[in-house]
Amino acid sequence: MNYKKLNIIFKKIKMENINQGINIFNKAVQDFGKSMDSITSEMSADIKKLNKESEIREKKNKENLDKIWGKRD
Repeated sequence: MNYKKLNIIFKKIKMENINQGINIFNKAVQDFGKSMDSITSEMSADIKKLNKESEIREKKNKENLDKIWGKRD
């Protein structure tokens, strides 16, 4: 490509449009980050809830087995 063609291309590109594109991209990345934070928080809360329920279920199962087979030390 010769310099004249490059010069024509650069004249058509406006810094204003580049800055606008960068700003839009930046906002999209920030929105994506917020969405990922929200999803991560929800998943963490669900995992904590499931772990708590699992502990309660395990305790009840042990109590029921103790009732059936007697307490084991």
